[in-house]
Amino acid sequence: MPLSPLSDKADPTVHMLVQVCSWAVILVGSAVALLLLNEPPVQWWRLGLNLGASMVGLVALGLTRRGHWRLGAHVLVWGVWGMVSLVAAGNGGVQGPNLLNYPVLIVAAGWLLGARPTLVLLGLTGGLLGFFLWADLHALLPMPRTPNRIAQAVYLTGIVGLTGAVTLLSRRSYQRRVAEAQEMASRLAARDTELRKLLRVVEQSPESTVITDLQGRIEFVNDAFVARTGYAREEVLGQPSSRFSGNGLAPAQSQGLRETLARGETWAGEQTNLRKDGSALVESVVVAPIRQPDGRITHFVELKQDLSERRRAAEEIHRLSHFDPLTSLPNRSTLIERLAALQSRHQRTPDATHALLLLDLDRFTTFNDARGSEMGDRLLCAVGLRLSECLGPADLLVRVAGDEFGILLSDLGADATAAGPKALLFAEQVQRALTQPMALGDSAEQAQLGASMGITLYPQHLQDTPLDALGRAGTALHRARDAGGNRYAFFEQGMGEMAAHRFQVERDLRRAIGVHELRLFVQPQFDVQGRCIAAEALVRWQHPQDGLIPPARFIALAEESDLIVSLGDWVLARACEVIGSPEFARRRLRLSVNLSARQFRHPGFVPGLRARLQACGADPTLLTLEVTESLVIEDFDEVVAKMRELAALGVEFALDDFGTGYSSLAYLKRLPIQELKIDRSFVNEAPTNEDDGALVEAILSVASHFGLRVVAEGVETPEQAAFLAQRQPDIVYQGYLFGRPEPVEEWLDRVRSLNQ
Repeated sequence: MPLSPLSDKADPTVHMLVQVCSWAVILVGSAVALLLLNEPPVQWWRLGLNLGASMVGLVALGLTRRGHWRLGAHVLVWGVWGMVSLVAAGNGGVQGPNLLNYPVLIVAAGWLLGARPTLVLLGLTGGLLGFFLWADLHALLPMPRTPNRIAQAVYLTGIVGLTGAVTLLSRRSYQRRVAEAQEMASRLAARDTELRKLLRVVEQSPESTVITDLQGRIEFVNDAFVARTGYAREEVLGQPSSRFSGNGLAPAQSQGLRETLARGETWAGEQTNLRKDGSALVESVVVAPIRQPDGRITHFVELKQDLSERRRAAEEIHRLSHFDPLTSLPNRSTLIERLAALQSRHQRTPDATHALLLLDLDRFTTFNDARGSEMGDRLLCAVGLRLSECLGPADLLVRVAGDEFGILLSDLGADATAAGPKALLFAEQVQRALTQPMALGDSAEQAQLGASMGITLYPQHLQDTPLDALGRAGTALHRARDAGGNRYAFFEQGMGEMAAHRFQVERDLRRAIGVHELRLFVQPQFDVQGRCIAAEALVRWQHPQDGLIPPARFIALAEESDLIVSLGDWVLARACEVIGSPEFARRRLRLSVNLSARQFRHPGFVPGLRARLQACGADPTLLTLEVTESLVIEDFDEVVAKMRELAALGVEFALDDFGTGYSSLAYLKRLPIQELKIDRSFVNEAPTNEDDGALVEAILSVASHFGLRVVAEGVETPEQAAFLAQRQPDIVYQGYLFGRPEPVEEWLDRVRSLNQ
């Protein structure tokens, strides 16, 4: 196969072929010239032509040594061809032996010079042979001389050897080129596989891909672009990319995009493009140049990622973190952010005062337990709707937690003294609005509940914080609830101090339970003959700094937290130890223990009490548990079941403060109780006040009807004792007239002395 034209960077085989041919010409020409010199008569023209051929080979060899392979090959082929032609013309033309050189020269030219010079050489050779034939017919050329046999042998050997060398080297070059072609084909096949894989990746990529030329005309789009935009390929190929991309960029951004691409750099940003139907498509776009191996930029590629789902997810996260899922109202986080923004504005320009109201629904827990959580959720939504009707355009309503709502009244004026009355006026408006019946969703049911509100102004100073404001409003709300509910309270400085004191007491009490600072006291109970027949267990707190603290200072606080359970368990455990003492077992004294609702509802209360009684060796029949009416009426069936379970052990129950709550004979007859306790508020004026006396008589009548033992609390005068004894001969007294609360150890010592 003919080679391409030889260059100075030709392959090594061709280089060797030029050198071999040059040396062959030098050696054969020189050898023949020497032989011709020894043949008389000397043919000087033939001698000179052979030496000339040697010089041609020598020049070609020198050029190749200097790296001029192309020039050396041309000098070699054309120089030898000229010399051979002159020798052939002087030695018989077609009848002479020199024609053997032409096939070798043509083959060598094909490998060394390429197709075009070889064709020229072939044409010249054909023309020369035609001239030789014509000259031979007209006897114009001399007859060939008798050849020097040795010279002819050398000449033929050189021709044959050169022909073999050219053939072998040509075959070697051919094999090398075939191997290179096969290797190239293999590399191209692998590259084609990689390109096809890359094309499939681009085609099947979930992100849009667009390839444009340097003028921005679209040459390629993948399936994701077609599916995402709604355009068919035929509609976008050949069209400017700007028709489909960059619609959401501002002019400055568009200019920045063009300048970045002009510098050959990558541009990245967000674009709001349009689908075919006109809907917005928010995308993250990267535009990068496509470079060729020589560094030239020939195309641009646009990679687009749909941000719609990410935006929707971010919006949903924001909604969940800033809005209540039930009522769709803003939540506590939003309230804190708004308060922080108002404080920041106040630090720059203190020109406005705002008010924060925390609102808590009264008796919502009772409503939720009685009507179910679904109706409770409907009520919360209805309350949110009703409250929103009271707001001004700049006000904010949030659901803080549970049944607690927050209202931020904005811009009540720069004068704080005027802002306070405005906030109170709004609180009254809210209370009136909530007293109106509210529809519970789509149902025909309605409900109305009062609300307690705590109010504080904000900000009160430059260092005021949202959490401080929430704390003040919460303290005021707590005061409103303590006042009976359906009220509002304005935060005063004393409330903050009180809240701090309550926190300190709660923290100290929690510690006190663990370090045994509690003390068990008892107050004895007597029959009308003056015999001690029972006692009530009471608790005192021996504070290391404040001394002995009465229960009025910490029991209410404990009931508002989980401390009441720990405190009640401690009292009950100590009571079981007292009941298990020999004095109780011998005298058959009874010990009463007050139970809190939270303690009694604890899942492990019944088995825990049973285990304590067994561990202390206490007789269950000597234990009386005092429960309140409020504890009984909530979850009545569950409470009765627990009471019956304990009654089966022999434990008795007393209904404490009977007559102060929701007294009902309907549930009284169903309770497994053995005792009623008359509250001290009735006993106090029973002898002198007809109404109180009538109430006491009614309670005694009820107790007599149901066969219940009666204990009168707060008996402090002989007149009170006489009044009760006249109406209930077997009544039991408890009060300062008969005995004050005292440490259980002292009382037990006195009991022991009475037995001796």
